[in-house]
Amino acid sequence: MRIAHVVTAALLAAGMLVASPGSTAGACACGGIVSPDLDARVTGEQSLVAIDGTNETIVMRLDLHSVADNAALIVPTPTPATATAANPRLFAELERLTAPRIEPSRTAGSGLDEAGAVPAGGPTVVAQVQLGPIEATTLTGGDLTGVRQWLDGHGYTMRREVTAQLDPYLTQGWSFVAMRLTGEQPLSGQLDPVRLDFTSDKLVYPMRMSAAANDTQRVVVYTLAQHRMQRTDADAAHQDVAVDYAGSIQGRTSDQTLTELSAKNPYLTRISTTIIQPSSITTDFTFAPASTDDPYQRVIHHGSDSDDGGNLLVTLGVAVIVIIVATAVGLIWVFARRRGVR
Repeated sequence: MRIAHVVTAALLAAGMLVASPGSTAGACACGGIVSPDLDARVTGEQSLVAIDGTNETIVMRLDLHSVADNAALIVPTPTPATATAANPRLFAELERLTAPRIEPSRTAGSGLDEAGAVPAGGPTVVAQVQLGPIEATTLTGGDLTGVRQWLDGHGYTMRREVTAQLDPYLTQGWSFVAMRLTGEQPLSGQLDPVRLDFTSDKLVYPMRMSAAANDTQRVVVYTLAQHRMQRTDADAAHQDVAVDYAGSIQGRTSDQTLTELSAKNPYLTRISTTIIQPSSITTDFTFAPASTDDPYQRVIHHGSDSDDGGNLLVTLGVAVIVIIVATAVGLIWVFARRRGVR
């Protein structure tokens, strides 16, 4: 039995070594999850942000995993937002527009709905709309205690450390959009994107609530403006921030949303951010024009070192498996020989 245990442990270890690089799960960056399912989480998130004068638009697409039918997301906005449905193909179009360029290797060959009176300190329901399986409610005003009571009174469960992140927004007079699933079956998968329009004098993406997250935050934000944009908030200096694409999309797309938002703001910038320690988050993402409007597009070379990186990992993984299995076989031989000597 000991020999069988050694072989089993060796094979399990080999499997863990190979599988672990892709086993991390994402968390929602833009707000707080509210659900009776305490394990509900957002496993993927992309957002488009644009500003036109004093009006900002955020379009977000989430991949949700939940076993409850009323999982919700609380998204802070500087002023009350109008929520509408967005084209499900929007982010596929953004991926196309910002995709890396492939080159040969250089070296190779709306209605209102509120039950009962609003308690003292509670938020005011500005609007409530049904967007397919999602109910979006815009809330404004109130204090932390009142907002917590509103959430509890509507059958939601939210970790106290997450709701605590609402307090700075409430102090600054921000509003919230609560989006929840209202279908009879739990939903695990990609939700259609939701568009939020609100008044703002600067391009901002809410992030402070993610300070309560337990997992590494990976956020992709597309900005549409008159110029190439960059992060300007204080947190950007100690986060892993990368520009994946920068350039004008004027005349390059027929998508209705992108055509509308890029009419006066044709410059698209894709910015990826990785935050290993969410507890270090102190600010929202803010954006301003970069020093230049130089275009940028990632380039992938066939046969280059960047292409070999994945193959190298696979090769190393196979090598580790061979070493572990060889060790196990050696142990089997030693145990068998000892038995023979006896």
